[in-house]
Parts: sequence; C-alpha cells; structure tokens
Amino acid sequence: MEKKIALAAVLGPTASGKTALGIALARRYGGEIVSCDSMQIYRGLSIGTAKPSSDELNAAPHHLIGFCDVDRAFSVSEYVTMAEQTIHEICAAGKHPILVGGTGLYARSLLRGVSFDERGRDENLRSSLTEEAALNGIEPLYERLSGLDPQAARKIHPHNEKRVIRALEFCLATGERFSEQEERSRRAPPRYRSLVLCLSFRDRQKLYDRINCRVEAMMNAGLEEEARAFYQVVRESRRPLTAAQAIGYKELFPFFDGILSLEEAVENIKRETRRYAKRQLTWFNREQDAIFLYVDDWKDEQELLQEAFRIWEQSGLFSEKGE
Repeated sequence: MEKKIALAAVLGPTASGKTALGIALARRYGGEIVSCDSMQIYRGLSIGTAKPSSDELNAAPHHLIGFCDVDRAFSVSEYVTMAEQTIHEICAAGKHPILVGGTGLYARSLLRGVSFDERGRDENLRSSLTEEAALNGIEPLYERLSGLDPQAARKIHPHNEKRVIRALEFCLATGERFSEQEERSRRAPPRYRSLVLCLSFRDRQKLYDRINCRVEAMMNAGLEEEARAFYQVVRESRRPLTAAQAIGYKELFPFFDGILSLEEAVENIKRETRRYAKRQLTWFNREQDAIFLYVDDWKDEQELLQEAFRIWEQSGLFSEKGE
C-alpha cells in the first residue's frame, strides 16, 4: 500500500498570524507553502486580500497565489485538483508541503479527501442562476433550494450566494439532491497524514483589534487605489464576478458611487472583516483533529513559534523531507 503524504496545515481566521507561522515552519523544516485562500488566487487583488508581501514571498516558496483572472469563476474542486498536484510536486522536490490559509471549505475538502461529482456542473445554468441572484437577490434562489433539498439548505447560510447557487445548480442539472452528493463525497478516506495547527484567540476582542489595525494599514498601503481599479473592471464586466465579493473591495464601491463617505466605507470593511473572522472561528472550531494554538496564551510570537516547532517534531510525521 502506498504511503500517504505527510501534510502540515496552518489554518485560522484573518489577521491571526498564519502567514508568519507558515513561513517560520517552512524555513525551519524545509517546506513550501500551498495557499488555501479563495481570494488570494486572483491577480491584481493584493492589498485587500492580504497577499504575502514580496519579502514574505522571498522568505519561503509560495504556490497558488495570484494565478487566476478576476473575471474567471473558480471552484473548490478546481482548487483541490491544483493543490493536490502542487503537493505532489513539492514532495517530489524533497520538500514538505505546508497548507496555509483561512478558507475552511478549501482546507476541509483537500484534507478530508472530498470527491466531486462533475455531473452537476452546467456553466450556462450557473450563469443564469447568478444573473437571477444579481437581479432579484439570493433569497428566491434559497427558497427554491429549500423546496428541492431542505437538508442542503439547512447547512448553507441563506446569504452564501456561491454555495446556494452551486447546490441549486447540482439539483437542477442532475435531478438529485445536493446533500446526497455531499454525503457520498465524505465517505472517501483522507488523502494525507496531516498535522493541522489552527490559530485562535481566547479573547476575541484582541483579534478584532488586530483586524482594525490591519484595515488601516491596508488603506495606508493603497487599498483605495487598488479597489478603484477593480471597480472599473466590475462595472465593465457583462456578468457578476465572484471576485467582486472580496471583503475590502465591495465595501468601497458605494464610496466610488458617491453613496458613502470614505470613513463610512472603511468602517464597513472593518465590520465585515470582523464578521468574516467570527464565521471562520466557528468553522474551524468544528475541526476535531486540529491542534489549537491560542495566540493570546503566549507573551510573544517567538514563544508561539517554539510551541509550533515542538508540536511539529513530536508529531513524528515529518522525519524526512518530502516524505
């Protein structure tokens, strides 16, 4: 039987320090980072998505960042396929793959070996549903999904447009329930032997303070100009763009339209980022195999890093590079 690849993962909410920890592990143990962020995949959206800086990219090899055009739809199944190929290439080079990011669905699908049923993919149907959502809101589509697949609807947030459309697309394209396909996909065995480190906070306000500071730093770094350029792309597009839902950009669009002041738009970015971090924490708290590192338990970053190093070494998963 072929030995499964050992894969480390650094997960957690935005602004928790995942990038720094991932780079520290990569530099110490000979690793390369596989990004697990659904918005950092897009070209041109660097500041608002908190892509690693040029210094960080030079500190350790990074993969799956900034490769996708903003007008292209990109699915979790495509991500899993690309991530798996990247992980194998890293191992073939004698290095350790380290998954780093905060998109829980991407991480769970990759780590748990979720399989995807391509029968339920219909680009024309998806475009039609997306246009319908743009015209009438997502609520009518969610009600439609509730009628076709109540179990799937209960597990999807009513405002999660991407997931609602995906589930409804599957139901309409196949005549089957999306919840049944998801149940089948979960039966596949995990593809990797994994060590999952999840950053969190006991005092959530400390995380929120970090988020507020990060948004201010983004604005000082030129987020307004980056968002304005993207705003023109969105306006000229003939169809809704998934990338346009990225926090940090869509909140500035009303400012560009003259509806809100810049101060109000920035406060909205902070608020929506805090809400997103709360959802991330809820998601990752359900990961039973994760080892949680509470950032505020340690007096400084160096102490947290030493604990992460200790866990890595005691796991026994990474005795050889690229194992």
